[in-house]
Amino acid sequence: MTRKRALHAHLIQSWAGTNCQVFVAEPDESRWPHVPFRIGDGVPTISARTTALRALGYRPIDDGTAWEWMETFFEGDPEGQVSLIASIKVTVAAGPEDT
Repeated sequence: MTRKRALHAHLIQSWAGTNCQVFVAEPDESRWPHVPFRIGDGVPTISARTTALRALGYRPIDDGTAWEWMETFFEGDPEGQVSLIASIKVTVAAGPEDT
């Protein structure tokens, strides 16, 4: 199936604060499969994030593209605690060479 628009993969900290997660925001899906990383292991490397994407059936659109970082506030947090989010455009892995 060909997608008409790019999908985005994200690296976020879980709501519980116990791990980071890599997931792909899939349209029309209420729950997205994800790959967790322990917080104590530091920020997952690009290689680890790429491996996680492959496990989810995706790959970066362009291997030379960097993950973009942004900050946002946790919804409803009266103290305005900031959450960092990394994002990259992805496509469905096409075959064995992409997995």
